[in-house]
Amino acid sequence: MNIFGVGASEALLVLVLTLIVVGPQRFPEIARKGGRWFKLARRYTDEVMRDVRSAVDEIEQEVNDETADLRSVGDLVGDLRSIRDDVDEVRTEGATDAQAAVVSATQAADETHGTASSESTATRKASMRPSKRPQDS
Repeated sequence: MNIFGVGASEALLVLVLTLIVVGPQRFPEIARKGGRWFKLARRYTDEVMRDVRSAVDEIEQEVNDETADLRSVGDLVGDLRSIRDDVDEVRTEGATDAQAAVVSATQAADETHGTASSESTATRKASMRPSKRPQDS
């Protein structure tokens, strides 16, 4: 058994030396006082250990809470990256679709404009021809 860094043989040696120094008449009184001091020291160390354990448990809980918060933030970052990728994909598809719509509209306009141009050209040519009126005689 090792209490305060003092083993059983060392404690016995201290007791024997105390008995020799103080004598058998005062030894019981000194032993009682020593016992009280030992109890007081033991109570104090137990209280300190409880406080330290409580502080360590509190710190561990805070660390666990912060770790959970960081994991949540990490999950949010992953979600935001996914959303960004989706937005980029939609933007790319939208640009491609818009470009295809412009090309299609341009082709349709060219076709319509081309047909209208040939009709208007035919109309203009017809109006430029001399009309066949009966000649005045």
